[in-house]
Amino acid sequence: MTIFKKLATRISLNSYLLIMVILLSACAPIKNQTPPTAPAIPLETSFRAGDMSWWSCRFKMSWPPDTNADSAVDLLLAHAVVGPVLREHAKEIYWWRFHRRGVRDKVGHQFSFLFYTDSGVASEVMEEIRQNDIFQQALKERIVEKIIFSDPTRPAHPQIEAMSDPHWSRTLQRNWPSYIMGVSTLWLGLIDDEIANTTTQNLNVTRLLEQYRKAETDITSMWREEGQHAFLHHLSAIFGYEPLLIRKEILF
Repeated sequence: MTIFKKLATRISLNSYLLIMVILLSACAPIKNQTPPTAPAIPLETSFRAGDMSWWSCRFKMSWPPDTNADSAVDLLLAHAVVGPVLREHAKEIYWWRFHRRGVRDKVGHQFSFLFYTDSGVASEVMEEIRQNDIFQQALKERIVEKIIFSDPTRPAHPQIEAMSDPHWSRTLQRNWPSYIMGVSTLWLGLIDDEIANTTTQNLNVTRLLEQYRKAETDITSMWREEGQHAFLHHLSAIFGYEPLLIRKEILF
């Protein structure tokens, strides 16, 4: 190959790479408030000596008798209270996830934020959540009854699988946190996109909740209309479209 042909090939390759970069950049969002997903540390790291552990912040909501749980409060807490903490500590929180429940029992309506880091970061995270203005307003208005923190001085759950279902296989328990963190990140991103199209500046928590109720309605509609293909189909594809055993009826 002559030097001119080599040069032409190199120019063509560079041009192709440049075009690909431009195309990929065009697909990227201009602004994204969703916290980046922190790179997961090797699973073995969780067993080293030290104070790495899972920690929890559990918000218990008011739930008057003969009413439905106001699940939009979950979105408010995830986005306006936990979201800023995740952005601030994105490189220090290795795994995290949300959990939502609303059952008429002693626990009741509860929204949980669980995260894996060292005790120093855990203490900072808890204090930032405690001092969050939206959270303080929610407490004052009795939207949130109380918050329950794990003790940041006692790293009681160093194993990566500690917050997974103990009935699962060990391998699934150890790897599930990466999956549910991705799901939680996606859900938080959906909230972020919905709220970006509304007015939230200088609103008190009661009026702010109205915006999150609208966001919840839109996200629920998205889940209902697009979830089968976007979530269930592609999850099935990852596992080779193999049959899945449904042991009991599931209420989503």
